[in-house]
Amino acid sequence: MASTQEFRRRIKSVNNTKQITKAMEMVASVKMQKAVKTILEARDYVQNSWDILKRLASLTLPEDHPLLKPEVINKTAIIFVTSDRGLCGAYNADVLKKLTSFIKNESDPSLQTKNYQLPTSNDIIAIGKKGADFVRNYGLGNLIAIYDGFENEISYEDVIPISVMTNDEYLKGKYDRVVIIYSHFISSLRQVPTVKQILPISLKSADIPSAEPDENVSPLNAIEDLEYIFEPSSDKILEKLLYRSIHLQIYGAVLEANASEHSARMVGMKNATDNAEELISELTLTYNTIRQNSITNEIAEICAGAESMR
Repeated sequence: MASTQEFRRRIKSVNNTKQITKAMEMVASVKMQKAVKTILEARDYVQNSWDILKRLASLTLPEDHPLLKPEVINKTAIIFVTSDRGLCGAYNADVLKKLTSFIKNESDPSLQTKNYQLPTSNDIIAIGKKGADFVRNYGLGNLIAIYDGFENEISYEDVIPISVMTNDEYLKGKYDRVVIIYSHFISSLRQVPTVKQILPISLKSADIPSAEPDENVSPLNAIEDLEYIFEPSSDKILEKLLYRSIHLQIYGAVLEANASEHSARMVGMKNATDNAEELISELTLTYNTIRQNSITNEIAEICAGAESMR
């Protein structure tokens, strides 16, 4: 059995770890509060802009706008959002599973139709080092760009290069579709991996109900039968809104992922702190038991020695 000295070293080591995880939990909590405040302020604006864009798109001919025109899908660009660092629970693992599931479904022979050809490979734009490492190690596609440093303050200008790159390549015909895979923030205890199609503009903005507005109460749907007079024309308004809205959709997804990351890290560090406290209690109990047994044995030896000297 281990000595009391070894147990003291173990208790000290676990206690040092607990102090670190507690500090990381507090830091993640502060960052999460700021990230959640930012996404709650931006979410309605992002979703409403998407609703307006879809409404305008329904009033014009898709072939008049390349970003709306449905084409044969044979190559997809994937914007993949993860974290730069670990120690955030299952956050990265859940998004990685979503990516592999999406790629697997894309490679399903049953999807072969006249408007959809099985892709030979996917081009992946990684936001976050963890996702880039995963794509590189498992060969899930062509890693064409890596962006990091999206952990703290995120500005609208930070995502414009990503949006411009995908838009330009889409208009050149290199890609037939652009999607973004990220973690949608629901609460501090729940984040949902999500696939959102950015280009061409689709009727559905996300694949989970929580990321969609309630169709039963949406003011846009409530007045969808009304006729509008646009000045200038709806085509010109749509032309101005298209690029800005696409920038905004990517920006909103990155904000959702940022809030999800900090929430997952806070919960993960809290669990680690609780586990460390539990382990310290168990080690302390074992240490006290060994120490008590040692003292009892020493007393017994002293008594035996004293008895033998009589």
